[in-house]
Amino acid sequence: MFVRDIMTRNPVSIRPDATLRELLNLMIEKTFEAIPVRANGKVIGIVTDWDIVTNFPRAEGTDYLNTTKVKEIMATNVETVKEDEIVEMAAYHMYFHDLDALPVVDKDGNLIAIVTQNDVFRTLVSLMGLRAKGTRITLEVPDHVGILADITGTVRDLGISIASMSTSIPPVADRGLVILRVKTGDVDELVRRLGQRYKIVHVSQTWG
Repeated sequence: MFVRDIMTRNPVSIRPDATLRELLNLMIEKTFEAIPVRANGKVIGIVTDWDIVTNFPRAEGTDYLNTTKVKEIMATNVETVKEDEIVEMAAYHMYFHDLDALPVVDKDGNLIAIVTQNDVFRTLVSLMGLRAKGTRITLEVPDHVGILADITGTVRDLGISIASMSTSIPPVADRGLVILRVKTGDVDELVRRLGQRYKIVHVSQTWG
């Protein structure tokens, strides 16, 4: 899945010379915590509700919201992403740079869309198959070639459909986890067969 599959086009933005009063009103109206700052179509900064709060003490005794401009408090070192990037890269940037939103730009640096934390969370829910009713099975497995093929083959032999599968094996570990979601609640035989070769860590029902 790519950024273009989850981004919101024609995003709300604000001018660098807008006042913080305008910014705050826009955030309240749109319920946004972060808004890109745009000039001549290009992203030149990003501003958050936290920026408004943390800059307030410097302007004590003044009409802070009405006299302070967005360009005075915005972050100018803006992380951006292209629409043909994979979703994981958007999540990577947002996590490691503690971002609420990530502007999406074209090859010329023009703002074309935005990706928010909610977009990433919604995508994670979808990719993990959380909307499909069934069963979640967590297995502890050795880091050997053919493990996933063996697990999926066992599922196939029982005529069960897989909603999603993910792995978590640290780079230097010789064992890790496989999280398997299947589209059925009748998993006794599947659990029995898998349990003959791997450690069953957890089994639970999922919801639609």
